[in-house]
Amino acid sequence: MNQVSNVNGISDGSSEISIVDRKPIITYAGDKDLFLTLEPTLVSSLPQEPTEWRRAYGRAVKSVHVAASFVPFCKEVIPGEGDYCLIQQPVFHTYWTQCSDVDTYKVTLRDDIDSWMKTLGRYKITDWMIVVVETYDFRKTNKLLPRTTVLDKIKSDFGTKHADRCLSVINPLKSESRSAGSWRGLMVNMRLLLLSAYDKTLLRFEEVIREQREKRNQPGWSFCKYFLLQEELAFVLEMLGIYEEALVQYDELDALFTQFVLNSNFGDIPEWLAGFQGPLQSWPGLTLKHKVNNELRSLIQKNKISLLQFRSYLFSRQCSMLLFSFKPWEVAQRTLQFLHNCINELNILEVIRPPGAVACWVFLCCREVLQTCEKFNDSGQIEAYSLYTAALWAYARDKLNELGELCGLMPGNEPSSEQLHTVVLLSAGIGDSPATHPAAPSPTDHLKQALSSKEAFRKQYLELSELAMGTYKHIGRTRSANLIGRDLSAFYWRTGDLTTAATFLVIALRCYEDDHWPSLAAHTRLQLADCYRLMPDHERLTKMCCCIASSKNLEESVRVKHFEEAQSTLKQVKPDPHWIADLGDSFTLVSVAVQVVEERLSVEASLEVVSNLPVAVACGRVALAVEPLVAQPPPQPRHKDAAKHGKAATATAARAHKSELDRCDKQLVKGNREDVRPVNPLLTRLNITERLDLQEDKSLAAANVVCKNSKQCLRRQDSQGRCRKPSTVNRGDFSRTISAENITLQPGHNNVSLKAKAEEVGYFRLSQVSLLMDGGLEFVSPAITPRLCYQVTGAAPSVTIHSTESLVAGPKQSITLIINTASFVLEEKSSIFLRSTAGSTLQWKESDSAMERHLEIPLPAFQPFSTLTFPLIVQAHLPPQKVNNSIEHIISVRCPWGDEEKQIPLQFQPPLVSVCRLHTACLQKFLHVSLTGLNSQPLHLTDPCLIVASHPQVQLTSLIPAQPQSFLLASEQKIGFMWELDPNCFEDTPPLKTEFTVSYSTSSQESAETNVYKCPFDIVNYKTLFVVESRVEPTKGNEFCRASTLCHLQLAVQRVNASADTSLMYEVLADQTMWAVCGRTAGVITLDTGERDRHSVMLDVMPLINGYLPLPLVRLSKYIPADAKLSNKTMNPDSHPRLEPFSPGQVYNSSKGTQVHVIAAVTT
Repeated sequence: MNQVSNVNGISDGSSEISIVDRKPIITYAGDKDLFLTLEPTLVSSLPQEPTEWRRAYGRAVKSVHVAASFVPFCKEVIPGEGDYCLIQQPVFHTYWTQCSDVDTYKVTLRDDIDSWMKTLGRYKITDWMIVVVETYDFRKTNKLLPRTTVLDKIKSDFGTKHADRCLSVINPLKSESRSAGSWRGLMVNMRLLLLSAYDKTLLRFEEVIREQREKRNQPGWSFCKYFLLQEELAFVLEMLGIYEEALVQYDELDALFTQFVLNSNFGDIPEWLAGFQGPLQSWPGLTLKHKVNNELRSLIQKNKISLLQFRSYLFSRQCSMLLFSFKPWEVAQRTLQFLHNCINELNILEVIRPPGAVACWVFLCCREVLQTCEKFNDSGQIEAYSLYTAALWAYARDKLNELGELCGLMPGNEPSSEQLHTVVLLSAGIGDSPATHPAAPSPTDHLKQALSSKEAFRKQYLELSELAMGTYKHIGRTRSANLIGRDLSAFYWRTGDLTTAATFLVIALRCYEDDHWPSLAAHTRLQLADCYRLMPDHERLTKMCCCIASSKNLEESVRVKHFEEAQSTLKQVKPDPHWIADLGDSFTLVSVAVQVVEERLSVEASLEVVSNLPVAVACGRVALAVEPLVAQPPPQPRHKDAAKHGKAATATAARAHKSELDRCDKQLVKGNREDVRPVNPLLTRLNITERLDLQEDKSLAAANVVCKNSKQCLRRQDSQGRCRKPSTVNRGDFSRTISAENITLQPGHNNVSLKAKAEEVGYFRLSQVSLLMDGGLEFVSPAITPRLCYQVTGAAPSVTIHSTESLVAGPKQSITLIINTASFVLEEKSSIFLRSTAGSTLQWKESDSAMERHLEIPLPAFQPFSTLTFPLIVQAHLPPQKVNNSIEHIISVRCPWGDEEKQIPLQFQPPLVSVCRLHTACLQKFLHVSLTGLNSQPLHLTDPCLIVASHPQVQLTSLIPAQPQSFLLASEQKIGFMWELDPNCFEDTPPLKTEFTVSYSTSSQESAETNVYKCPFDIVNYKTLFVVESRVEPTKGNEFCRASTLCHLQLAVQRVNASADTSLMYEVLADQTMWAVCGRTAGVITLDTGERDRHSVMLDVMPLINGYLPLPLVRLSKYIPADAKLSNKTMNPDSHPRLEPFSPGQVYNSSKGTQVHVIAAVTT
């Protein structure tokens, strides 16, 4: 096959070259002196503005800053066939002239340009530009311009198809102001043509690369030469500043090489790949520089490079592209995968390497990447790459630990002669440190120093461990940090620092317990027990032995052995004061219940405890701590015997006395929020709210539920350090306890009953549980959650009044005085005093005293929590009641156990209510009294009577029948009585004050005597003043009233008694569904003051329907005109005519209720 011949063209004798510092090469021909004067301006102006590079095949548009270096045009700089060193080849060619005379052009210049163009044509070069530099002459501005210029001739001779490649520019050195526009155009065109030239060159070069890649399975094909070929493309992209696409080229090479290595594991190994199977002679680490290592490229070309060297070179080039793109985080992200991939390839290719060589190489690579990332000290970059550098710190630490074990540098070991030889061999394979930054030690210096002595190794190992743990914690991976701490505990153990080793083991144990990894936690406890045994620390050893004995993941014999060790240590040491251990390490508190026993004045609690220990445990005391709540207690009895005898406990829930307990709960939350936090953080209540998504027309698009504090709920709990079990349990105040003694707890479930006397009054909350094991070890629990509360009160006696039925005002009724003694103890010769309000009287049934407002009842001796009853008779006066409102009386009770009187309200319902109405029949007047029963029991009414108290001479004629003598009035039932009033007793109409009386009784009242109900009524305006008469008549010629036919409504108003009202207004109020009033519906009429004056009005009305229709209603009102005596200037604007209604009975409508017969309308 044809393999590429020359791909190592960047070698210029130096070991390193910088591709970034290279620039595209452009040749110049023509007037060299002219170009040399313009070259500085051209070189500085070209990269000032970016240019969009629009590449073929729809590739992404890139913004490129184009710079260039210029060389004279000659045949030697033109690349030959098969020369693919692109960064050293000119891709664009220019010709410069300042000829302005057409004849001179024809004689000499055209031939020179033609020769230059033919030379380009022989090499198939199509990317060129001809620039005519003109000098602006101010003296020739007024002269006529020539018809044809040199530029026109050049375009016609050489640029017929490429006119954009022939440009004219004013010399900026001669006229800077005039040349700005033309010079800017020249720069734009040169940038575009230069990028276009590179686009064509790279398209041809990519075809060559594609052809070579397709031949990869042919014999004789070499990946090393292909690598250098495609790397040339990456070099060009890097030179142009397109680092992302340059990285793509290296990633493709990386993927292709990896595929070859993987395929070799299942088939034949290509000849070129066999060169990578040679034994490792050196293992220098990465060198992340932006320069290219020519020595390694030469080894690649000769196929003499080792696998680690090739991989290091390729990865360093990938990292260079990422660093140029300011992506150090991606460098750190790729590093770990790169290292694992290289180790895997070493194993696949079965590369022979000395022990520790790969570990040295990995350590150097990690430190080089970490050192490079640390140069980016921006906070955003640090946060980004810290997610990946943590694993690199840990990996470097692991490899250093591997080297320490290999070379005998670990604590407790002394290096042998063979291990010292290994150190020398590894140091030689590392090589010398690159002298890039003499001030800062390189990774090679770090590794050689670590291998030089045990102290240096220890220092670097601890430093790497600290950096790895710190970075893990910074990114929130606390478990990984704790895993490193677990390894550090083993390291410190070997150094003899057992205290530090125990510290890291305890941290790891907490992590395992938080994550519910019981097996790991159990084995860690075993290591901690061994550590405490060697220290020695008897207290921690005893606690840890109890934890191990409670670990169900271990064998039974191991658990029993450690529990026996704990017991023997307690017998040997006999701790004073007692050692405090966490109750949850060996016991599980399942439930706690508290109740208050009133009869025995005690508080009892029930504990359900699960013992995780393998054997029975004898506890000298089991106690439940109780702490008082800072809350305002309820009022206490003031009697001197209350403190002695009145301490009784009443069990209440936490919501009793809500105001006080709410205040206590607020104080609790403010004091210590950890006390009320649930043990399991997954059971906390989420702050969920609804969210409605509306469309533009306000219609509902979606309904969601969202969590307001989702970040706080979803954050890692172990990273925050909250909700963890505390490392030590603080023993609270056990001065108030509910306890039991000499309790034996068997393995498994146990129910323990605790008791205590209720000796204090107030609110109390259960706090901690204490189990004191024989020997001096006390297991104490954290504060119990949820916090259970109970209340102890010294309750005073309560006094109430009870009635079997509702109380009624008027008759005597039975009530019962009830005294609940509660915790009060009272001796004999004490009395209770009752006092009622005015209008009510009391009587004790067992006494012969009369009904009175003040009552004294002697009390017998009574014991706590007993009930006394006293039957009483109560009677409330019934006032004149016209509405059904209840009547309240208050019984004031003064007790011997207190100075304050207790007010007991009693509600009395009126037995009945009455209403009086005046009825009119023309000139006759009747008084109607209506009674409504309100009592649940029926009332027996007798002797109804109505008298005129203000004018006894006025006689009322009773219309009540003689039989029956008694009337029965039930609840919600009405009964009426009627009397006729003679209105002609007086010439005028004075107000009459009447009084209605009736006797009533109930079947439940205490005595047979009846009660009298009285109610006054005022009678006014009881004379008839006007009589209104109306009738409807057909019009003349009609015999009957027909529907839809006009009729006459005759109104007649007659004065029947003297009155001062002369102006009256009538209003016809017709039902619009039956009548239509034609014309005015109201009017004002005037009557003389004399009696029997009559006035008639006729109106036109039309019946709308046929049948018997009620006459339209006529309403008569007083018409009061405006004050006419006032002048127009002084007239009040509010002084208008007004209407006043007549009182009921002053106007009698004699036609009310009359109907007229209307026949159907005539049909045509």
